[in-house]
Amino acid sequence: MSSQTAGGRASTHAGGGFNIKETLTAVVISFTMAFVFRGFVVEGFLIPTGSMAPTLLGKHMLVRDPDTGAEWTVGPWDRSHSGVGEPLPIQGGSLGAISLNDPMTGAPVERASEKLRAGDRLFVLKYLRGVYEPARWDVTVFKAPHVEPQNYIKRLIGLPGERIALVDGDVFYAEAGNHPSSVGVASWEEGVWKSARKPERVQRAVWQTVFDSIYTPDPSTQQNLAPSERFRSPWDASGAGWSGLGDSETYRYEGSGSTVLSWDTDVHPIDDYTPYNQSRNFAQRWDRDETRSKLVFPVSDVSMRFGIEPESDGVSVEGVLTARGFEFRAVVGGGSARLEMRTAPTSAEPDPAWRAVDTSEDAVELDPGEITDIEFWHVDQALWLFVGGEPVCGGTDDGAYELTPAERVRAATGRELGALLDQNPSLSSSALSDSRIFRKPAPRWRFSGGPFTLHRVGLDRDLHYQVTRRATRGGHPAFPADLSEDHFMLCGDNSANSEDSRFWDVEYAWITESIHDGEPSFGLVHRDLIIGRAFVVYLPSPYYRGLIPMFDFGKMRWVW
Repeated sequence: MSSQTAGGRASTHAGGGFNIKETLTAVVISFTMAFVFRGFVVEGFLIPTGSMAPTLLGKHMLVRDPDTGAEWTVGPWDRSHSGVGEPLPIQGGSLGAISLNDPMTGAPVERASEKLRAGDRLFVLKYLRGVYEPARWDVTVFKAPHVEPQNYIKRLIGLPGERIALVDGDVFYAEAGNHPSSVGVASWEEGVWKSARKPERVQRAVWQTVFDSIYTPDPSTQQNLAPSERFRSPWDASGAGWSGLGDSETYRYEGSGSTVLSWDTDVHPIDDYTPYNQSRNFAQRWDRDETRSKLVFPVSDVSMRFGIEPESDGVSVEGVLTARGFEFRAVVGGGSARLEMRTAPTSAEPDPAWRAVDTSEDAVELDPGEITDIEFWHVDQALWLFVGGEPVCGGTDDGAYELTPAERVRAATGRELGALLDQNPSLSSSALSDSRIFRKPAPRWRFSGGPFTLHRVGLDRDLHYQVTRRATRGGHPAFPADLSEDHFMLCGDNSANSEDSRFWDVEYAWITESIHDGEPSFGLVHRDLIIGRAFVVYLPSPYYRGLIPMFDFGKMRWVW
């Protein structure tokens, strides 16, 4: 009995000592693994500013128009120390009311004050050479090369060894070892250039909504407004039989013959303005006085979309986009779908022949009584067509058409690149930075058959990398972006309000000496400065109610 008891006591003591030892060992291992994991695998970061808006948000105001339900974010206006310090937690108040414009309708939205929300928090997969290489379009965290090293986040647009050109908002690249053999204007005319096309998941993440009919205000909210201030749909209908345009989120056609919906750019311009950039001191979204506001450029990379609900068989749809001297067409009906393009009609050639781009091999039906979503994309010199949420034609390969940078300038402006630059050859005020020379897009839908109802009638625009009045790296044939085998080029999604590779013209001395062996590489990010790729927003823009933080977990999302 005593032996068993002693044994029991000995066992208990030994077990207690063993448990404490195991616990301490587990804690040490856990901390070690956490530090290793943080140092070599995944690390969390906070977005401080709006250079990646609206994809990723720094400190911002979240504004909602009660008349339309539209929500949008706006960067902070009011700061401590005469506007140069940290953003104030309460925007407006004694400093002046918050006066904004609904980006869907242009209606004024007034607030006495707005609480400032924190930036997104995200996880970053660390860059480990030999494990994975950064890829084009990755949202990338890195040490900024132009200031005392601090963390920046931008989108990667240029890969090692490439030459990059930014033309009419798009990225062109010449591969390593295949750069143009000429210089200046002639270099943009060579056939070595390729358009950098985004994969579908990235493209869907970066579309920015220009208009969606779901945000149409209730007609009762418009009665007390002056006629000039009342909402008008940007879509104009030809012929009789239409209802709902301007007073309903659905558009209905009662007829059975051919009809057209055309976008009115005078009512609602399609450009690269980002609502996040609305500012107390400059013109708002609906003011195009460029002496007071930031530059805005027409954007022809767009997504046209709606859900169509036919009431009978025989309805067919054509999406047509006139842009850059061409017409692009998507046709859905009669069980088939196809994509086509042609040069835009002129008085000399009123009906040019259509050229097939891609055709669906599967039956495509618009079934009566069912809502079928249709999306027609023109983006990165490629056409896409989606029916019922599925791609049926086109894409980065099958829908592509090719233009060199010089041909793209000619298509976008109607003028030769050389002649444009001869007028103003200066890098600091290049003709390519004049947004007025670029042609505006003209979207329209054509329908045959009916009746039918359209739901969620919308239009989105792509990222648009501006070439501004400042010397823009890659934005001029005489100022190419040439990347060595160890350099990347990165730009912000909020192109009009981002300090990035286009503009950095200094380099921090430590980077020049320790990484570049005394020879600076202005505007480019060495691979040794890459921290990693952002892959998830795990804590979206918290804000405080008193001392209690509030989290909108519904906005957790993957980063593409």
